[in-house]
Amino acid sequence: MNVLILTPDRVGSTLLQRLVTVYANINDPKTVTVNLHELTNGLAIYDNAKYGTVLGKKENYWGYHQSLKQIVDMLSNCQHDVTSRLAYYHIKNRKDTIGDQLSFYKYLNDNFYIISARRHNLFEHAISWGISVESKKLNVYTFEEKYNVFKDLYTKGINIDQNTMTKYLTQYNEYVNWVDAHFNVNAYFDYEDHLPNIEQFILNLTVFAQPGYKTTWLDHYGIEWNNWNKMHYLLSLNPFGYKFTQEEKEFIKDNLAKYTATRGKLQDLQDDGLLVSGIPIKLQTLAEKSQIVHNLEYCLDTYNKWVGYANPNYAIEYNPHELADMALLENKTWNFGNIDTSTQLTYNDVNSQDLHQSDLKY
Repeated sequence: MNVLILTPDRVGSTLLQRLVTVYANINDPKTVTVNLHELTNGLAIYDNAKYGTVLGKKENYWGYHQSLKQIVDMLSNCQHDVTSRLAYYHIKNRKDTIGDQLSFYKYLNDNFYIISARRHNLFEHAISWGISVESKKLNVYTFEEKYNVFKDLYTKGINIDQNTMTKYLTQYNEYVNWVDAHFNVNAYFDYEDHLPNIEQFILNLTVFAQPGYKTTWLDHYGIEWNNWNKMHYLLSLNPFGYKFTQEEKEFIKDNLAKYTATRGKLQDLQDDGLLVSGIPIKLQTLAEKSQIVHNLEYCLDTYNKWVGYANPNYAIEYNPHELADMALLENKTWNFGNIDTSTQLTYNDVNSQDLHQSDLKY
């Protein structure tokens, strides 16, 4: 079964499509499932050394050089399953005719299991986009890449202007309307609700509702998914000089061998052409974002005003204390809860180094 993830980006869609691809292949190894990443940004038919003729992604072949009809023809003639995403901003940038778009959407509705990726905290969504605009990166996949992309941002920090905040909030609103108008959505991936249990979310999708389709990350790789992903994040902090607590050191020691072995097996999937890239590394927690963005109070005021006049039924206003509580709760997941959660943080507290007992030294 083909799986398509609709996204405005910065809602976990890259992680989701990579993991759906991995779980599809480890649960049904007799059926080849290839990840295409973005559906409208350059596909290639090529001879794969292991699987014969496949539809996939090739280096230096990205771009809008294929019409939507050509993309449909390539998908229609594909002899294997695919996972992919369709990003709203790519559709905007391509400027295809309405007629071509509608035909394209009909094909997708008829031939794909469709997941719409969303999130509740649109303030953090807009902040994430603001950081991405400065870093020129949506995702990173190695520790070295993360360090090279963010070392200067962590040192200098950034300010996010009102136009940038409003642009990505408005674009999210357009995305929701676009999905509701054109797609028969089979499942909704809500970032805050489903990311902590993303394995359960994937294995419970009706597209995977068949006997024997419940192989977990632990079953296949010998390490629980959440532990592997926490390792992926924690080890990415090492180049920045992060001071690991004793508990974190013990966690890393206990899981390093299986984490490393799993990375090797995921690289095999990438080398075989089934994955476009490895699993993306979590970039920053909300607390870390607050250390990068210097004018966080201004951004929050801009966001709350946007909620007031745009009045989307899925967005809520936040106050500084609510954001502080969210940051502390999230750090308990990623940094072993090495935060004094009894402290009632003020806005300045959120924007300070005190959110980490073990400071990140940049």
